[in-house]
Amino acid sequence: MKQAFKIILGLALIAAGVLWILNITGVLPLEFSTKGWWALFIIVPCLYGLFTDKNKIGPCIGIGMGVLLFLAARDVITWNMMWQIGLALVVIGFGIQLLFFKDWRHQGVYEVKNITRDGKNIRRIESSFGKQNVSFAGEKFEGVDVQAAFGGFTLDLNGAKIADGAFIDLNVGFSGVTIIVPEGLAVQIAVNSGFGGVSDNRRTKIGTGTPTLTITGKVGFGGVEIRN
Repeated sequence: MKQAFKIILGLALIAAGVLWILNITGVLPLEFSTKGWWALFIIVPCLYGLFTDKNKIGPCIGIGMGVLLFLAARDVITWNMMWQIGLALVVIGFGIQLLFFKDWRHQGVYEVKNITRDGKNIRRIESSFGKQNVSFAGEKFEGVDVQAAFGGFTLDLNGAKIADGAFIDLNVGFSGVTIIVPEGLAVQIAVNSGFGGVSDNRRTKIGTGTPTLTITGKVGFGGVEIRN
């Protein structure tokens, strides 16, 4: 982590020095302005994540959006152009992934972490550019955070020992998520969706009592299916 910080700081200093020289010599006249400085709070952490995180997709998207926000704030591009360019870059990135990573459907980026929250054992799953299937059969299930992007993800709770108050928190973008639950399980759904949706395709939607599973989170440009 220290090495990553040194690399980022070194690159920033080199870039600042080069721009300074170009400004002094008149090659690239620059006018100092604080407009859009807040975009650095997006760009810098994402640059750090680019060197430290296993999943490079999130930091790359963050850097791209940060740069576009900076340009829009400084009136180099319009805000309407910013969103259109951002979406176009996402599409280009997806195309590059398809062309140069042929096995993306089976591999992708997949990471699982176990954390403790409010006395519960929670699993945090990050899946992108691939198709993943996760089963909790035979395990105690108290909760899971799912972050899925550009791919498919299936979460199977059949055979799991579901604790009362168990939850699934979703963060889905440009992806499809399938959640398989046992019949008779009481399910509460509170998911915000934009350019996406949630389909409850369970055979029976009447819970037989405890336990209760709560599904929350957000979906953008994607879909979530809940079924038995």
